[in-house]
Amino acid sequence: LVDFWASWCAPCRMMAPVLNDIAAELNENSYVGKVDIQQYQSLAQRFKVRSIPTMILMKNGTEVNRFVGIKSKDYLLKEIVKVS
Repeated sequence: LVDFWASWCAPCRMMAPVLNDIAAELNENSYVGKVDIQQYQSLAQRFKVRSIPTMILMKNGTEVNRFVGIKSKDYLLKEIVKVS
């Protein structure tokens, strides 16, 4: 799961502890990554991120799902398990 965020984004800051919890619970084959769209604008453009927070669920380097806005820990974990 790749989180596209920015430090000035309040919803992004709200998602941070949720994503930290998810990262702690995942098995060794799943990871949570974070991309600061201010620092890596070209990466955000490449993945067509239009609003934040945007979380892109990837499997083997391919996007399999995308979530925009605040999502619950349970919801995201269920979505990750679906593609594991």
